[in-house]
Amino acid sequence: MKISDIILLASDNLKRNIFRTALTAFGVAVGIGSLSSMISLGKGVSTNISKQMESNDIFTGLTMSSRSMDFDGYSNKTILSDDKKQTVPLSDSTIKEILSWEEVATAFPEQIKPATINLEGKSVVTNIKAIPLEMNGFYPFTKINPGSFYTSESEPCVIMSKIVLDKMGITTPYDSLIGKNIEIITRVFDLDKIDLITSKKKQLPVKNDTTILKIKGIVQTTSFSAGIFNDGIFLPPMTCSFIPSIDLRNVYDIINGEQGKYGKYNTVHIRVKEYAMLKPVKLRLEEKGFSVFSIGDKLEDFEKIFFMLDTVMAVIGSIALIISIFGIVNTLIMAIYERRKEIGIMKSLGATAGQIKMIFYFEAAIIGFGGGVFGVLCGKLISQASGKIANSQLGNFFDSNIEYFSFSWEIVFFSILFSVLVSVIASIYPANKASKIDPLNALRRE
Repeated sequence: MKISDIILLASDNLKRNIFRTALTAFGVAVGIGSLSSMISLGKGVSTNISKQMESNDIFTGLTMSSRSMDFDGYSNKTILSDDKKQTVPLSDSTIKEILSWEEVATAFPEQIKPATINLEGKSVVTNIKAIPLEMNGFYPFTKINPGSFYTSESEPCVIMSKIVLDKMGITTPYDSLIGKNIEIITRVFDLDKIDLITSKKKQLPVKNDTTILKIKGIVQTTSFSAGIFNDGIFLPPMTCSFIPSIDLRNVYDIINGEQGKYGKYNTVHIRVKEYAMLKPVKLRLEEKGFSVFSIGDKLEDFEKIFFMLDTVMAVIGSIALIISIFGIVNTLIMAIYERRKEIGIMKSLGATAGQIKMIFYFEAAIIGFGGGVFGVLCGKLISQASGKIANSQLGNFFDSNIEYFSFSWEIVFFSILFSVLVSVIASIYPANKASKIDPLNALRRE
């Protein structure tokens, strides 16, 4: 028999019981749909979310300090502690040197002050942060809408984070907030109360200081994507310096007789031009004696987690496909009992055992191909729907919709190919069984 005759026989045999063939193919489709969806989910999470992180500069930022930094004590709190190694002060000359490095895009001291802000009768406790003009070209300040970035280091204005507005419960259209006054209340020393520290009232010598500035713009950050810039309000450096506030770190240094030991600044924020430059810059800073922290150090941990996720997803999908194999075996074995006389006649007319096997192999391949195509199609549709649901639920963590499922052409091709291969492998036992049928016994029973 020719290959074309074998293929024709295989397709005709499947048409005899189209309902059973369809159910078997559907079982394969469920397995392949699950497998392709799981693999695309793992690939989508590892690829697209990593790209989202990198595009948002999460992995290109460094925080440098003269003090040792331990981020393991609390999840979102920085614990600064003294280190026994020689202290290298942070000064303007240090920042100037770092800016001269080819890998560095920008570097500036972190000036952060706790404050209470009042707007439209609502208030929230947050941080005010000094951001230099050059950050206008860096994420997240490229996402200011409505409004715009300030134009000078001393402009009396603020850029508000969308997250702060959400915390305040302000539902007013953001456009209407531009140009409005905002109250910034900070705590300062009150010299008039110094004598009251030892009195019976035990009042602390502090009072509130209020500064009124105008809202210049709203930055569309999220709780996940902007790193140290995800929360708070942002001011020009000179404007921020004019707002009085108690610096608890400086107070601590004064009490311990260490004023000036760590230099002019506590911490400096550095942006490298791309992620590949992160480690060289970090090592260079550490060699100079500085303590450096970057979430980019955790990228390798993320990649390991993503690899494990890919593996788990593939195993889950494979289990569903393995279950469908039993359906193929069952279908073909039933076909053997139904077609014993036909097989006996073919062998009597000269059909070889290999040709009999090929008929069953092609039957399984057709089932696998049909189930694979239908499974990938269904997997694609289900993954799209799942992605939309995920984005609707996790929209607060990302700046834009993310493709959680990555259905590449490679996944489609190899899923269908795998479906065919697995189906053919599943047919090996029934095919061998059919090829060993004795034609005399088969015809005698009929």
